[in-house]
Amino acid sequence: MRLDSDASKRSQSPSQNFTNGSTRSPGARSGLAKVANGDSHLKPESNGSAATYTNGNSISNGRPIPAAFFGHDREEVTRILIQSLTDLGYHGAAEALCKESGCQLEGPTVASFRNAVLQGDWAEAEALLFGTNSYDHGGGIDLDGQGGYGKSWAKSARSSSTTRHIGGLTLAEGANRDEMLFWMKQQKYLELLERRDLGKALMVLRQELTPLHQDVGRLHALSSLMMCQSAEDLKYQAQWDGAKGESRTLLLSELSKSISPSVMIPEHRLAVLLNEVKQSWISNCLYHNTAASPSLYVDHSCDRDDFPMRPVLELRHHNDEVWFLKFSNDGTMLASTSKDNTVVIYETTTYKKLHHLKDHDAGVTHVAWSPDDTMIITCCAQQECSARIWDVKTGRCMVCISDFTYPCTTAAWAPNGKTVVIGSQDTKYGLALWDTDGNIVHRWHEDNVRVHDLAISPDGHRLVVLLENRILVYDFVTREKLCEWALDDVKLTSVNISQDSHHMLISMNENKIRLMEIDTGEVIQKYSGQVQTQYIIRSAFGGANENFVVSGSEDSRIYIWRTNGLLVEALDAHPNGCVNAVAWHPTDPRVFASAGDDQRVRIWKPAPHLASSSNGYSR
Repeated sequence: MRLDSDASKRSQSPSQNFTNGSTRSPGARSGLAKVANGDSHLKPESNGSAATYTNGNSISNGRPIPAAFFGHDREEVTRILIQSLTDLGYHGAAEALCKESGCQLEGPTVASFRNAVLQGDWAEAEALLFGTNSYDHGGGIDLDGQGGYGKSWAKSARSSSTTRHIGGLTLAEGANRDEMLFWMKQQKYLELLERRDLGKALMVLRQELTPLHQDVGRLHALSSLMMCQSAEDLKYQAQWDGAKGESRTLLLSELSKSISPSVMIPEHRLAVLLNEVKQSWISNCLYHNTAASPSLYVDHSCDRDDFPMRPVLELRHHNDEVWFLKFSNDGTMLASTSKDNTVVIYETTTYKKLHHLKDHDAGVTHVAWSPDDTMIITCCAQQECSARIWDVKTGRCMVCISDFTYPCTTAAWAPNGKTVVIGSQDTKYGLALWDTDGNIVHRWHEDNVRVHDLAISPDGHRLVVLLENRILVYDFVTREKLCEWALDDVKLTSVNISQDSHHMLISMNENKIRLMEIDTGEVIQKYSGQVQTQYIIRSAFGGANENFVVSGSEDSRIYIWRTNGLLVEALDAHPNGCVNAVAWHPTDPRVFASAGDDQRVRIWKPAPHLASSSNGYSR
């Protein structure tokens, strides 16, 4: 999911998820030795003075060189170009630009620091980054060993000596030295765990990481990794790719952001600047609905006619209100549920009906596809109070879970496809994990749990549960409850989790939709305009890269927003009643489907896909 207006909030420090923050990594710069490392005559790189890597050339081809480049500092532009040419692999061009401009990218200390990080020489990297202290106690011979003034004398002498700080790189304004040190020692700790050197890893945790007094939660997470049984288990639990992966390069990229850019330009600076330009275009393009990166040659905009706003197909296989619908994970099928006690499964090339499932004895409130799309689970309303698992290929009911005395409201498949979480209004089995044979695997013991909706994050780490006015978040792996939030004066109706597994989209009465951080409960964005006061209306993510939020409404419309909160369209959709649910196609961002009280399922596409009739066609 891309949160257009606030991408900076989603960038993570290296300590979060143990991935070292950055998502881009072209790798180490093997060709910088002559181009970017500078020469011995360069100005200092430390001691508080900003180094300048230029020989001051002001003449080119016999003509004076302007001090500015279209209003930009010429030296900054040149150094960024040298870095970018090197990133692109054009080392000869970078060297030629260095020679002609008189500018160098980096000095020798920066080059040594870069190499130390990439080679995992953490003592050297720390000394080069922060400098070292030397002690002068007035001369003489240090007899700290066998000659025998003893350690107490040495300590006393050192405490009375003159301390001189040597070297170190100039840090950026506002840089947190302890946090930078924590990042490096965290990498050191993880690499020791990866090598299964648990003794040294424990010493780093106790003697080097803990004294830095960083976030206690992060320390606890790191300490828990001592229990990992193998290097592969460590990488999975820490979401970290190991010393031979990209972790060191990502760490270097993050550290560079806290070093003065006059000394060390942040990694891949031109790429970052170009990406910010593109993100600005996308954020201001109301109908941007493609995963393709915009061209840099021209300013970007998308045509409104290319956005899915026309109902091109109307499916009429239900004879009562359609309550819910969901595309299969691969997008080849669509399932809809209805108050008429049935479920219809369509293939999505022509939307021909594959199955009409009629075993339920009451209205069907929910459907969820197994990860491999071979099964669905359906939940039933008041009279039947059951959940059924179906074989999609045959349309046969494989198992009916009927242990409930109150309605089943929702269900979600575990990532392994072998178990499913079912939520209900039943206080005994309100929240439980079942296998595909109908056997209970685990039951969460919470007081007065009457589940309205639930979702499992795509990465399988979080289970989010909605009660009437409470949100519960569990670690799905350990089954432990992590946090809980109470929302007064609202009734929660639906939850969806973003593909990045970090955000949850919550619908609630009255007329509220909130985008929230799963682990903190922080409200990232609010969406308004839709009507939801009495009924269950479901919202969802949609479009390319989940750029959009979509919701039905009690005023018969579909509301579509950018994830940054901008309202894109309010479409007249299903007359004479509510639009109960909307599902966006998972692989084709130009298609979504809607379900309404008018007993119809509608398929929406851009205007060029319209049939001869302006109102689409029916089946």
